[in-house]
Amino acid sequence: MLSTPTFISPALARDLQDCRKTCLNILMAFLALQSMSGSKGLLVATLTLILYTISLHITASAPGASHLGAVIFGILHAIPAVGILAVTSVELAFAAKSPAVAISIIIFCFLPTMIAISQYFRMRYMEAMIDQLPMTVPRDLPLEPA
Repeated sequence: MLSTPTFISPALARDLQDCRKTCLNILMAFLALQSMSGSKGLLVATLTLILYTISLHITASAPGASHLGAVIFGILHAIPAVGILAVTSVELAFAAKSPAVAISIIIFCFLPTMIAISQYFRMRYMEAMIDQLPMTVPRDLPLEPA
């Protein structure tokens, strides 16, 4: 079922601007680290994410950007964060020198996220189950308030 898009509120726009600034600062730090380490592949990924984040900032600053749907805008803003996550994971894998250690650290770090996602799906499942229950009124309760 498609619904009409909700437009971006001023508070959400400020939050997304803060998110862009944070992502850009993190990416600049990665760029500094990778320029010292000489990692060419990660350098390309970092520069790509920096360009994307700057482009996203320009798009968000353009007149009429507030008319984009909040969900679409949220997804566009998640891309730099996911990119930072990927670059960090790759750097961790190179630094750990052991795939088992790197995977263990990544799983441990994502424990709160995995718990939150599982709780979300659990709540959605419970809501669906409750919606399927028949709503009956016990015979000893009146249907109308007295």
